[in-house]
Amino acid sequence: MSERRRLSTQDQFWLEMDRPNNLMVVDSVMWTSTPLDWDRLRDVMNNRFAGRYPVFRSLAIRDDDGSWWWQESPDFDLDDHVTMVSLDDPDDPASLQRLIAEHRTEMLDRSKPLWELLWVERYHEGSAVVMRTHHSIADGVRMVEMAMGLFDSGPDGGPVLPPGITNHAARTRVAPMSGATRVGRVDRLRTDASRGARGLVGRVPGMAREAVKLARASVLNPVGAGHGFITESAHAANDAWQSISTSMQAVLPGGGVVNVLAAAPSDFDVARKLVLGTRNDPTIWTGHATTNKGVAWAEPLPLADVRALAKANEATINDVLVSCLAGSLQRYLRSHDMHCASTTFMVPVNLKPLNTGLPDELGNAFALIYLELPTAKTDPMEVLATVKRRMMRMKHGHEPAVTFKIQEEIAGLGHGLYVASIDYFANRAAGVLTNVPGPQMPVYLAGSKVEGIVGWAPVSGDQPMSLTIYSYDGKVIVGIAADTDLVPGFQAIVERFSEVFDEMTAATATQ
Repeated sequence: MSERRRLSTQDQFWLEMDRPNNLMVVDSVMWTSTPLDWDRLRDVMNNRFAGRYPVFRSLAIRDDDGSWWWQESPDFDLDDHVTMVSLDDPDDPASLQRLIAEHRTEMLDRSKPLWELLWVERYHEGSAVVMRTHHSIADGVRMVEMAMGLFDSGPDGGPVLPPGITNHAARTRVAPMSGATRVGRVDRLRTDASRGARGLVGRVPGMAREAVKLARASVLNPVGAGHGFITESAHAANDAWQSISTSMQAVLPGGGVVNVLAAAPSDFDVARKLVLGTRNDPTIWTGHATTNKGVAWAEPLPLADVRALAKANEATINDVLVSCLAGSLQRYLRSHDMHCASTTFMVPVNLKPLNTGLPDELGNAFALIYLELPTAKTDPMEVLATVKRRMMRMKHGHEPAVTFKIQEEIAGLGHGLYVASIDYFANRAAGVLTNVPGPQMPVYLAGSKVEGIVGWAPVSGDQPMSLTIYSYDGKVIVGIAADTDLVPGFQAIVERFSEVFDEMTAATATQ
């Protein structure tokens, strides 16, 4: 990267989304089995982090025309970004969790490169490192790849291979394509989806006005208002689906006819989510986000047990883990005497193949799609069946390509419409759900073995929580970052995860 580089549309999109109650900062933590040596860690950070990726030593500068640029800071010093801290109780995970939570609403200093590191000198028998990075620098997949470069396969060094991360944008249900052909086809898919995306984004101001009219009309003429809403909504969803399916047909393999037919249920579902709304029932956590935050993670589960349960149910590992989260949410709601048929989360989907050599600019290349979790069912097998069906429908559709173009179109709107559009789409979900595959072998940081890793994606609008599933060294850790005013006793959501997993295992054994 040169000394000055313009931010991409997507990177600028995330840079401008900071709100006091929900910042666009990726928070992650890792802890080691033995104390970290600061001099050795500094060398790793200088050589493999700031020295390798110029964006970590660059300022975000805005030109008079409103464009944003990364410009290398002539005064960059790694030590300016590192704070050494001590925990109240180094043997209690809650003490480390409180430290992370306290920083969830602390904005990164815009006069410096947009990241910081908190070095906890002692945590259990080792140390902990809390990393805070602005989302405009990189998405989660790129950050995982970058982190692999910080780790070693042994205490004395050795490369760590990146984990396998699925590229959901380039599905090949016909003859395999070369890498170049696949990427080109994905690019054309996103380009041809632009027309439909512009149409959907263009509807937002009008839909807001119509919502006000509907509210007034429903008081004076509820029957007529309801009929008008149903009629107009059906037309809007049909128009959106036609636009999506038409643009997809031109670029899919084999003429696209079979693929469009197979994807039709999913694509109509996309139109329904974007135009009519998601299955996201109001419940205890519905409201305006505050600046009171908390984080927690559960005891790890053996990945081998998750894999075995998935195989027994002809499901994917992700199906099982997501179903267990749905069950955890259902039990949390029930404990608060609440009923919620469905809860929607935004799920990031990688759009570009992983690079063997990670590009210097890092950046963002993902789409956010809506995943609707069944949170009323008590039978874990019914929950798993519903999640499998919805996940399969999403895999056969084109939601990532469409929503990626919508993100680009939103980023190009005027500030007022931009803010309104973000709130409109973000508030149709309760938060963000990420599933991050980390290295499936022990790794070392500056000579110390890493015992655990977990991180949280940022949330926007009034979203109350971020859920994360992180796998590392044959174990799965489930974490939550939540608004403590909207999700009181949020720790119970992850604490009940293993309980739901055990129930699903028992139910599977009796089938």
